[in-house]
Amino acid sequence: MTGQQSDRGAAARRLGDALRSLQQQSGRTLRSLEAQVRISDSSLSRYFRGETVPAWSVVRDLCRALGADPAEYRALWEAADRNRPDVPAGTYTADAAGAAGPSSPSRPAWWRRLRGALSSRGGIAVAAAAGGALVAALLFALPLRGASDAAHSAEGSPGESGNAGVLVHNVEKKCQEPRTHECALSLAYNPYRPYVTSNSADRVWHHDLLQARCTIANGVTVTDENHKHTSIWIQVTRHGKHLWLPGIRVRPNDLNQLTTILPTCSP
Repeated sequence: MTGQQSDRGAAARRLGDALRSLQQQSGRTLRSLEAQVRISDSSLSRYFRGETVPAWSVVRDLCRALGADPAEYRALWEAADRNRPDVPAGTYTADAAGAAGPSSPSRPAWWRRLRGALSSRGGIAVAAAAGGALVAALLFALPLRGASDAAHSAEGSPGESGNAGVLVHNVEKKCQEPRTHECALSLAYNPYRPYVTSNSADRVWHHDLLQARCTIANGVTVTDENHKHTSIWIQVTRHGKHLWLPGIRVRPNDLNQLTTILPTCSP
């Protein structure tokens, strides 16, 4: 396990070194890059240090902003991305689903049956009880709605949107069962405004299944009850509206997968 972790870290550092070298050669500051690629300077710093592996869309946008051909950095990114925490053999991962595309016509019958089961509240309960890696991974490839959702307009709507299931996560153990007012979590109207009552658009609870469309990495930083924080936000569809779920309200591994398989929201 130690050797695998070392390999993962080395691959991430190689990617980070290459991106940092591009930035240094260009003479661009982190602040100017932040404005162009809409990624916070703190996130860019983590990418350049190899502490975090960015989504391919982020690497692509950074290369273009720095005057480089993204194709020349694809192999470095794939090595770093492949070396994320291992998935058991035979597990269907979100990355595989993203490569196949959400509208692939060749889904086997068991996929269609599971997709139908998960689209109901009863299916969600089964997924929660199973707790297996397969069921959790399948949620991310789940195309929950058709193209009609993309037709809705809303503040911060993406020019191109994906579709993936995202499970809300409440870190407070006492709030992972009761659907009470005290245990509700808020969706927001705007990810660039403070995450306070005046910006609260709707309520969700632990293990609610939402439809995710795209992500941003430079929203308002939100801190959870365990003092973890992130500036990543996920645009979701809720009752026909496009609202925003703070990334801190999703399990960390799930958030990493979402930022990989979903596009970046357009300004």
